[in-house]
Amino acid sequence: MVVKGTKQEHMIVVPHRPWYGAGVFTLFLVLLATLSWLTYGYGLEEGMKTRGELVLERDQLRNALAGYEERLASVRQELADLKLGAQVDTRANEEVRQSMESLQSQIAELNEEIRFYKGVMVPNAGAKGLRIERLDISSAAQSNQYRFSLMLTQVVDKHEFIQGVVGITVAGKQGDKVTSYQLNELSESFAGDIRFRFRYFQNVEGEITVPEGFSPTHMLIVAQPARAGMVAIERTFDWQLREA
Repeated sequence: MVVKGTKQEHMIVVPHRPWYGAGVFTLFLVLLATLSWLTYGYGLEEGMKTRGELVLERDQLRNALAGYEERLASVRQELADLKLGAQVDTRANEEVRQSMESLQSQIAELNEEIRFYKGVMVPNAGAKGLRIERLDISSAAQSNQYRFSLMLTQVVDKHEFIQGVVGITVAGKQGDKVTSYQLNELSESFAGDIRFRFRYFQNVEGEITVPEGFSPTHMLIVAQPARAGMVAIERTFDWQLREA
C-alpha cells in the first residue's frame, strides 16, 4: 500500500553470501602477488642481462686499456730509442768532426814537415846556407814558465857539418819600461850562448821563467857560424804561444 504524500525509496534484495567478500579479497591478493612476482622476475632478468652486458663492456674496456698501455709503452720505448739514436748520432758526428779537424791539422803539419825536408835536402829549394827555420813557444807547468823549441837548418849543395853559437834574447815590457833578458838570465839550463853542430838540422829545446810583471813581446835569435867567411844571421819571432 502506498501512502500519498510520502517519498518512496527503491530497495534491492540480494542473497546473503558471507564468504563472497573474503574470496574476492583473497583473489585480489593472489593477483597482486602474481603481478609482483612477475615484475620481480622481469626486473631480475633484465638486471642480470644488463649486468652481463656491463661485465662484457668492462672486460672490453680493460682489454682496450691494456692494449693502449702496451702501445704507449712501445711508443715510449721507440721515443727513447730515437733520442738515444739522436744522441749517438750527435756524438758520432762530433767525433767525426773532431777526427777531421785532427786529421786536417796532421795533414798541415805533415805538409810543413815535407816542405821543411825538401828545403833541407833539395839544394835548389830557397835560399842556401844556415837558416833559423822556426821557433815554437808553449806554456809550461806554471803561469810564468814557458817551453821553447828552436830549429836550425842548413841548405847547401854539399852537406858538411856546420857549427857555431846561438844567442837568444827575450824582449818585452816590465810595466811601462821596455826590457830585454838574455837566455841565461831566464833559464838555469843555459849558462851562455847555445852551441850547435849539425849537417842537416838541429833542434834546441829548453824552458824559461820570466820575471813577475814582465810581458814578453818577441824573441830575437842570432846564429853565428864558426866557419871563416860565414856571417851571422838573425831572426825575430813574435811572442805567440802554440796550442798544446
